[in-house]
Amino acid sequence: MTTTTQLAPPGAGLPTLERWISRTLLQALRTFLSKDALTRWLRRETETILALAASLPPALASQPVIVPRVTGLEDSSRGWSANMVLQHLVIVDTGIRQLAKALADGNSFGRELRIAEVKPELTAGAEQHAQLRAAVDDYARLIDRLGDLRSPLRHAHPWFGQLDLRGWHALAAMHTLAHRRQMQHIVARQQPGN
Repeated sequence: MTTTTQLAPPGAGLPTLERWISRTLLQALRTFLSKDALTRWLRRETETILALAASLPPALASQPVIVPRVTGLEDSSRGWSANMVLQHLVIVDTGIRQLAKALADGNSFGRELRIAEVKPELTAGAEQHAQLRAAVDDYARLIDRLGDLRSPLRHAHPWFGQLDLRGWHALAAMHTLAHRRQMQHIVARQQPGN
């Protein structure tokens, strides 16, 4: 990672227009895609991310690189390694599973979500590959057991406001799409000549 590149601090958020567009897209996905379609999309994006990460030699998969900012991701995420992306997805998918379980059980999630608290560690390693697959499988099994996900309870996302269970499921898929694009940039930067 280049030490002269100054990134915004974790939690700085998205530009206002991008946040509004993302919120509108999230609402459309929540409304028009079925629970199963969202799960299939989440799984496809996850498998693509895992394949991209696996295409890198282990030393490069752990090496942070600066990439262009991807729509839907804040500036502080631009300096990650492939393994850091995987670890971030493990953290977020595990957290959304916990939140989904609470809402499905009719309980409040009970804690405020902060973007800065789901950032990965520089030391993220190859173990993240198996952990991500396990986290997504565990999450998808839970979602599969639940109804249509139209829960009366909601929980606030720092950027997108109050979301019901269906909104959180749509966010899981949309979030993974953004990180798949990030992973494509990371892998491209790790190629010889870049």
